[in-house]
Amino acid sequence: MTKCVLCGSPNVEVHHAIHGTANRKIADKYGLTIPLCHEHHLGALGPHLNRTVDLTYIKAAQRAFESKVGTREEFRKLFGKSWL
Repeated sequence: MTKCVLCGSPNVEVHHAIHGTANRKIADKYGLTIPLCHEHHLGALGPHLNRTVDLTYIKAAQRAFESKVGTREEFRKLFGKSWL
């Protein structure tokens, strides 16, 4: 993770697409993280302040999990729900 996926900035922060205290470690384990610059992470259009953006990242992470790791039921067991 060397560049923001939206603007290419080399100054990135890790956004856990599936967030919450218990879910961060699971997201790390399965690579469900997104490199974002500070503005795209915590700014007005970032997932922490914009629920639409947040849900877009959550759904993309779930799709990635289902295509590369496991089933929807396995995702649901790990994270407690499905967003798809």
